[in-house]
Amino acid sequence: MTDILTNDEISLLRSLEKKSRTITGNFTHKRYDRLETKGYIKRSSQPPSMQDLLYEITDVGKAALRAVGGASE
Repeated sequence: MTDILTNDEISLLRSLEKKSRTITGNFTHKRYDRLETKGYIKRSSQPPSMQDLLYEITDVGKAALRAVGGASE
């Protein structure tokens, strides 16, 4: 069974499909947590500060967008 994505999650995936997002600073990004847990996006720390986080959509996330008709192809 496929997880049901909220409109906010679909919007986030669409924006990440167009361009990866770097978030600077030591903030919590709760709106990304479920997407990351489910494997739709990945997060990595970026040098030099290692507090900068890069969020990118994964193949699983792209497939989820196609399933809801949200691919930007």
